[in-house]
Amino acid sequence: MTRSRNNNKVVAAWIAALASALAHPALHAGQPLVTDDASIVAPGTCQLEAWWHPTHDGHDYWAQPACNFTGNLELALGLARTYPDGDPTASLIHLQAKTAGFSRDDNRWAYGIVASADRDTGASRGRTAFQGFNVTGLASWYPRDDLEIDLNLGYSYAYGSGSFAVAGAAVQYTVIDSMQLLGEIFRDEPGRAKFQIGVRGIVVPDRFEVYASYGNRFDATQWFATVGIRLQTPEFLR
Repeated sequence: MTRSRNNNKVVAAWIAALASALAHPALHAGQPLVTDDASIVAPGTCQLEAWWHPTHDGHDYWAQPACNFTGNLELALGLARTYPDGDPTASLIHLQAKTAGFSRDDNRWAYGIVASADRDTGASRGRTAFQGFNVTGLASWYPRDDLEIDLNLGYSYAYGSGSFAVAGAAVQYTVIDSMQLLGEIFRDEPGRAKFQIGVRGIVVPDRFEVYASYGNRFDATQWFATVGIRLQTPEFLR
């Protein structure tokens, strides 16, 4: 009976995430990577990520809290202020729902799905309040305790650009317990793919991390960087 109830909870979480994808069909991962992993914050906990994102044509500041209320569904709300060169400042809103089908403890592979919607108050939009929608399948492979490989494949719509495929492949390698090296190749908009390399420092395990990265489009015309922190809470929601 207990196992049946747990299975029902997993199915319900998957249905909730799919419903979110259809109702609010931009891909944002755990920073600084754009390629997302098939994991969510621990049940009953929250995290807060805050980062500075300079680019070739401006910069923006982000804050994104995420919480897991049900055990297998992570909900996130990202808020940003953007400062484009030569244009007025604007606010950005990112809504996201994410679930994981299997945990790393159960299998060397983990799977998940993420759905999101994005709004830029300074940009044109259609009939909806949001300009961008995304749904992406996630897979993570853990061949060794110090190595993680993440794969993404999904579908996005952006007002003015139409529909397009998104994809990514990332590697996270733990050099020592307090430091990870990061690298990825991804496509999050029409045009050529991009790459990113970075480092993540674990200051306090499961509580406080810092990270920094640099990336560019493969034609070397759209560089970007990320510098930020992640704060994680102990269980307090249930």
